[in-house]
Amino acid sequence: MFIIVFMNRKVKWAFVIDRDEFVRLSLNKILQKYGFQVVEIEDISQLEGREKEIRTGVIIGDVEVELLERKPPLLRRWGDRFILMSPSITDEAAPRLKKMGVQHIVKKPVDPKMLRRAIRQISFPDGVIGLSSSGKSEGVPKQSERR
Repeated sequence: MFIIVFMNRKVKWAFVIDRDEFVRLSLNKILQKYGFQVVEIEDISQLEGREKEIRTGVIIGDVEVELLERKPPLLRRWGDRFILMSPSITDEAAPRLKKMGVQHIVKKPVDPKMLRRAIRQISFPDGVIGLSSSGKSEGVPKQSERR
């Protein structure tokens, strides 16, 4: 006899944008530990049509500043859910990025503690489980989706 139980919990999504497959894989593992359903993508255009998932998650991306300047609707709509990761963010560039709408910045290589701190600053809708104070997920299934 099999019993299937469906839990009425919303999934936390994490979209990881990076050209480097190793970076995407590393972040995938970290984010799964935090309870996210992870989607690895190489290009920001792959976010199109994913509005529902983005609303209950985060976008973590190593994206060129020039590209962000050309895509202001992305930051206007998802700036509170977007974490920019880059090895070349200077103290001088941070105010310019904030003015553009980038609210969360993490330097690469990504320190999991700094990433967790940035994620905790993001507000998740009702029904979506956030990170506990220990940084562990609270009852969200651990799966990965690759596209």
